[in-house]
Order: sequence, then C-alpha cells, then structure tokens
Amino acid sequence: MKIAICDDDTTFIDKVKKDILKMQTLDNEFSFYEFTCGEDFIADFSKKKYDLVILDIEMKHLNGLQTAEYLRKIDEDVMMIFLTSYDKFACQGYEVKAFRYILKNQPEPIYMKQLHDTIQEFYRNKRYMIVSCNRSEEKLLTTNILYIEVFSHKILIHTFKTDYEEKGKLSDYEKKLSDCLFVRIDKSTLVNVTNIESIRKNEVILKNNKTLYASRNHLENITQSFLKYNRSRWG
Repeated sequence: MKIAICDDDTTFIDKVKKDILKMQTLDNEFSFYEFTCGEDFIADFSKKKYDLVILDIEMKHLNGLQTAEYLRKIDEDVMMIFLTSYDKFACQGYEVKAFRYILKNQPEPIYMKQLHDTIQEFYRNKRYMIVSCNRSEEKLLTTNILYIEVFSHKILIHTFKTDYEEKGKLSDYEKKLSDCLFVRIDKSTLVNVTNIESIRKNEVILKNNKTLYASRNHLENITQSFLKYNRSRWG
C-alpha cells in the first residue's frame, strides 16, 4: 500500500508512519512518500500513483484543502484523509470527498481507531468475488455490488451496471461477505451497507436510487449497521 503524507511538521509525519506501521502484516505492507508542502506534492502527483493520501490542513502557501482540490482534478478516486489540529474545516474536507477528517489532538485510542478504520476500508474496497459472465468468469469488486437476492431458486447479484446469476445459498454469501458490510434486510436479500444512500422507515434507498424494503425482523439491524458505518466515516 503506497501512502503519501503531506504535512509541514516532519515530527508528525514520523509519528503517523510509526502508528500505521503498527498495523502492518505480511498481507499488507506499507511504503511511505513524504512531502512538506502542497506545491511539491502536486508536482509529484499522478493518477493511481498512491493508494492513500494523508493531508494536513494548515500549511504555508498552499493549504491542505487547496492541495486536495488540485489532486481531485487529477484523480477522483484516490482515498484521502485529513489529519489536522483544526476541526473548523471539517465540512470543507468532505467536499473534496475525504474519507476521514481526523484530529491530531484527540485521545490516542480514538485517533488510532480512525487510522485503523481507514486502512481497513482501503483493503475492503479491494475485495472481489468470482462471478460467471457469458460462459466465462470475471472478478467483481464487492464495492460494486448493490444487493444480492434469491429469486426463483437462483442467486442474483445486482451491481451498478449489470446483474449476475449464480448458484448457491444466500447464507453462504452472507458468511463470505460479512466483513464487507453485507447485511440482510429480509430472508431473501443481502444489502451492501456501503451502497445505501438513506433509510426512511422501512425503505432502504440505494445509491442508484433503487428502493428496497426491510422486513420488521431485520429493520433494526440494517438501520444500526447503516448508522454505525456512517458514524465511522465521519469520525
């Protein structure tokens, strides 16, 4: 995982590196790239060059928000977080699609959990499953799945662009995808919590504007899962 850190405080850059390295395993190795000003970072940056960008807000000349705006013009998808001492810029931070806005001076356990959640989210976004397509197989990122349902004794996997038909049991998919935030909304449907736009009463509105309906037995669980995911994103 290639991580770029832009902060004019080199002492804090060293701390962030040390803290992230505590999460390193054989399956997720980290490499770091350091910058002390937005101008140098922008000059170096290119699309898909980094997996995660960590930005301070208050820097000389070009601040972190201005830097983020430039970066978004080059790469709309790179994962980005702000790690700063100032909470007054939080709303602006999310306007540039920051995954997290983390305060440097908050209690260490909270700070570390938010870093951990960021790394976990990155790897969750890389998970895929093998599906059948036109008599061949292809890799399907789990983040592209909206929901999975049982229909006429078959498994239908609905994505933003198309649907896939598979064999198997919904319970097997539920176990396989539990750490990817897939939750039942009724006995025959699993929903990807990360692709829920909102929940109104028993209506589950997805990011493609499709509306599903949660059963009474599953409504509380899907609502709590959705709220927990959004709280984790907004720190």
